[in-house]
Amino acid sequence: MLPSGDIRYQVRVRAAGPDGASRQLRRRFETSKAAGEFLDALQDKLQQEAAQAAADEAGVVTVAEAVERWLAAQRINPTTLAAYTAALAPLVDRFDSRDVRTISDDEVEQLVQDLVAGTGPGGRKWKRTSINPMLARTKAVWKDLERRKILSENPIQYLKPLRKKDDADAYEGALDLSDRLSEGEVARLVTMHSAVDLPLLGGPRSARYMAVVHAPMVHLALIGLRRGELAGLRWSAIDLDAGRITVAVRTRVRVTGRTIDQKNGKTTRARRSLKLPASVLTVLRGTQERQQIARKRAGEAWVGARDLHVLAHWDGRAVAPRTLDDWWKEALRYAQVPHRRLHAARHTAASRLIAAGATPSAVAAWLGHADGGTLVLRTYAHTDVSEVDALAALLG
Repeated sequence: MLPSGDIRYQVRVRAAGPDGASRQLRRRFETSKAAGEFLDALQDKLQQEAAQAAADEAGVVTVAEAVERWLAAQRINPTTLAAYTAALAPLVDRFDSRDVRTISDDEVEQLVQDLVAGTGPGGRKWKRTSINPMLARTKAVWKDLERRKILSENPIQYLKPLRKKDDADAYEGALDLSDRLSEGEVARLVTMHSAVDLPLLGGPRSARYMAVVHAPMVHLALIGLRRGELAGLRWSAIDLDAGRITVAVRTRVRVTGRTIDQKNGKTTRARRSLKLPASVLTVLRGTQERQQIARKRAGEAWVGARDLHVLAHWDGRAVAPRTLDDWWKEALRYAQVPHRRLHAARHTAASRLIAAGATPSAVAAWLGHADGGTLVLRTYAHTDVSEVDALAALLG
C-alpha cells in the first residue's frame, strides 16, 4: 500500500541471467489481474528457455535416430514392430538426417499430401488407412522427443488425421468402421457358408467346393478372430465336446516378407478362452471330418502337421495370412456381398455385441483387447440412424 492509500501489486522473481548469474526481476502493477498475467507469461518464458537449453545441451538428434530409438523402446511383437517400421518409413526417407527440431508441421503435412498424390517416398499412392497410422506413429515419436526434452515445442501434435468426406466430424483416434457388414450381409455369408460335407459335384476349385473350404474361416472371422489368430489356429486349441476355443495359443503372421508362427498374440490379453456358438461348432465338426477324408485321399502327398491347422489346404499345408485375404474375397463374391476387408468381420462382431447389449469390458475380453474396454467404448460403440430411431419404442 502506498502512502496515498492506493494499493499496488508487485511481482518479484529470482532467475539466472544469460551469464548464469542470479538476478532479480521486480515489477509493480495496479491490479492483481495484471500482476497474475505478467507472472504467468514470465513463467512460460522461463520454462521455454529452460527447455531450449536442455535441447541445446542434448545436441542434434536426427529423424532417423529418433525413430530408431522409439522403435527400440517398444515392447511389441515382430508383426507390430514391422508395421510400425513400415508406417514410419516415409518419414525417415523424407527427412532422414535432418535435426528433429527443424521439422515443421507444414513439412509433415506436405509429406502427407505427397503420399496421397503418389509423389512421396516410394512413388506410390498411400490410402487414408495407411497414412493415418503413419501420423499416429509420428506423433508418438515426437511425444517421446518432447518428454526427453529434445524438443521445446511439439507442432506435430496438432496435425489432423485424414477423414472421409462423410466422416469429417469423427474424433481423433477413431477407427474407420464404414466397412462393417450389415445384418443382412452377415446372414448371407453364414447361409452360403454353412455346408459341412464335401460337395459331390464340382472339382477342388469349384465355387461350391471352395464355399465348404471357406466355411470355418467365415464363421470364425465373424465372431471376431484376427487374421493371425485364424491362420495360426490348430485343433489342439478347440474342445469340440466342451464347445470352447482357446484363441491366440499360436498366431501365424507375415513379417518382412516371410510367414512365421509365434506363440503370442497381438496384445497381452490376446490369449483367451471363448464359448463357441452352436452354428460355429457345427461347421468346425464338419471341417474336422472333411480334413480326415482329405488326409486319406492325399496319401503320401499329405504334409499336414500332427497338430493340424484348422484352416489348411487340401494337402494339410497351413494357410498363409495373405491367402486368407483371398479366401475372404472369394467368400464375399460367392455370397454376393460387396467387398470388405477381412478385418471388417472383426469390427462387425464388436458392433453386433455392443448392439446386443454387451458391456465394453466384456466385448474387450471377447476380442482380446488389453485396455479393458476403452477402445471398444471409443470406437465400436457408436450408433447409426436406425439404432437411434429404435429408441422411440423404449420411450413411447
